[in-house]
Amino acid sequence: MKKLFTLASLLALSSASVAGFQGNNTQQGGGFTSQGTMVSTVAQALEANDHAPAKLTGSITRQIDDDEFMFRDGTGEIKIDVDDNAWQGQNVGVNDRITLYGQVDKETIGANSVDVYRIQKH
Repeated sequence: MKKLFTLASLLALSSASVAGFQGNNTQQGGGFTSQGTMVSTVAQALEANDHAPAKLTGSITRQIDDDEFMFRDGTGEIKIDVDDNAWQGQNVGVNDRITLYGQVDKETIGANSVDVYRIQKH
């Protein structure tokens, strides 16, 4: 009986040590890893790293060039570079509220901009 109790105790302890404690700092053993936090305001986009994913809601204030525009939300204004397919057949005016999806383009000189690959009109 004593041997059985000892054996059961050893099995319980060894299985607990194999499972181990997984605190908040433990990383997954595989799968998708995010590039970081989604940028959600112009102020964040102006300070973000290159290629940071962005989802901004606001409006286009003016056109700079063929595919470059100025975009404004409640935190500031930033230049955006819009892919041709991003419009998805929508007509967008200065009074329209939109959400744009893209990534931050960190400039070596000057302010950051956002490369836009999708626009959703509200």
